[in-house]
Amino acid sequence: MARTEEWLDMKWFHEAIKDMPSLYKEQCLPFLFLRKQIDRFLDPRVGLTEQIASFLKLEAGESSTLYCLPAQPSDDGTLKDLSLEVNQFTSLLNLEVARMNNFLVSTHRSQARAGNHYMLMRQEAERRQKLIKPAAFPHGRVRSEELEEIRLATYRLFTYMYQLIIFSKINYKAIETILQEHDQRTGSEITSTYMEYVKTQDFVTFREAMITETELCLILAL
Repeated sequence: MARTEEWLDMKWFHEAIKDMPSLYKEQCLPFLFLRKQIDRFLDPRVGLTEQIASFLKLEAGESSTLYCLPAQPSDDGTLKDLSLEVNQFTSLLNLEVARMNNFLVSTHRSQARAGNHYMLMRQEAERRQKLIKPAAFPHGRVRSEELEEIRLATYRLFTYMYQLIIFSKINYKAIETILQEHDQRTGSEITSTYMEYVKTQDFVTFREAMITETELCLILAL
């Protein structure tokens, strides 16, 4: 299968993240880096080196528990270990998944706190505005400058919350895509097994809660 096919093309990925805030882009899956690792694994002149193993140890730490594919049944029914190349590749993915988990969870919590803060600010501003006598509004009540500033700040927060949902969806697809490329080029079959693991990760499981909170933020911004 040619590498120019759409599911191997990185254009969709760059198109999808082009409008993201810079901080979000920096946390996305490093497509090119992982693709180069596949090239490295397949290059007979390079083979396995201590460099990749040292990188994994440095990034994950001695005591870290990394996802490792289980032994797979062979044709005769006995178990055989997957190649070291495959486990090194999934270990690299583990590090990226952990990094995305940490980024999304911390960002989501900060946004949730900001949303609650803006809601309290709006309630207080509306309370103060109601204390103003109707005579002060000869043409009917209008939104105060303070309320308008709170509304604009809340809307900006909504855009960041919405982009975080997009971040989750894009990186889920990106992981699946790079796994499919890995399988196609190496002859392994790890995509479905690894994606089951990905589905349990925070950057995926938090999505439903993020959607609900983002909708509430939009309502608050209206």
